[in-house]
Amino acid sequence: MAKPRKPVIPTARPTTNTPLGIRELDRFSSESVDRWTALSKDLDELEANLYFALEPERRRLRSELIAALQQHDSSPLQMQGWVRIVDYEFTNAPLSSAGSLTGFGSRFNAGMDLDYGTLSPWPALYLAENYETAYREKFQLKSTEVIDGLKPEELALQHDRSHTTVILQGRMNRVFDMTQPRNLDAVAKVLKKIKMPDRVKSLKKKLRMKPTDLLMIQSGQALYDAVLKHNWRIQPAQFGLPARSHILAELIRSAGFEAILYKSTMGPGKCIAIFPDKVSDSAHVALVDKAPPEVKHTRLDDNSSGILAGWHILPSNLRR
Repeated sequence: MAKPRKPVIPTARPTTNTPLGIRELDRFSSESVDRWTALSKDLDELEANLYFALEPERRRLRSELIAALQQHDSSPLQMQGWVRIVDYEFTNAPLSSAGSLTGFGSRFNAGMDLDYGTLSPWPALYLAENYETAYREKFQLKSTEVIDGLKPEELALQHDRSHTTVILQGRMNRVFDMTQPRNLDAVAKVLKKIKMPDRVKSLKKKLRMKPTDLLMIQSGQALYDAVLKHNWRIQPAQFGLPARSHILAELIRSAGFEAILYKSTMGPGKCIAIFPDKVSDSAHVALVDKAPPEVKHTRLDDNSSGILAGWHILPSNLRR
């Protein structure tokens, strides 16, 4: 696993003076277009090598990686007053994880649109510890942004998008705490054994990348930054490949954890990604308030996890 790189973006310059009265964004020569096409192919090859050339090494070290994760001392997490916001159309299924399987997934779960031969999809239920964090995560609004001059509690009816807020309580037994970089030290120590492929080194030079733009994981802090500070959407959206957070989350699931606790990248609080298909017999999440009769499932536990996981929305060849 490598730390994120800074993308190489060519500078566009007009090839001639733009006549007065004409408004255009930019003018490019055929040479510029050819150069960009070549850069695009090199970037695609770079990312493909970072995944497919490193995946055999991760498989070779898989037992060590899982053992390192299992060293984490996990205490049960009691949840009271946690929050989930869903689009209004999904009001009758507030505890379903089906939406997480669509597209490329989310930060800690892989979706159905990742390239074939990478990671198989799995669901996750995302909750936040307070309303502001849930709202900002749902609508991707950073805590530094003032939203129409309104306080968090005044936001519920704004932005012309109907949604439903539910308050939750529950307990998870096996939670991997990713709120502290030091909790990733053990797994980073194993990842440190993986060396950068020679082809990646040559592509870095070809793309004129700085030596610090792309480095292999050497510490828990570096892994933490790659997973939580990096925009996880870049690899799936631009290259169809799993994000670094997907790769780590798959290992954490395999190590027997029910959920990942992490700091929100948008709001002031913490979030949790719960893997419904991994929930043990005494773990659960339940609605605090009485639900309308149309809501069939008000509690996620080992009895309801099958339907709430959302496997039924996947194409038959991707179902478990």
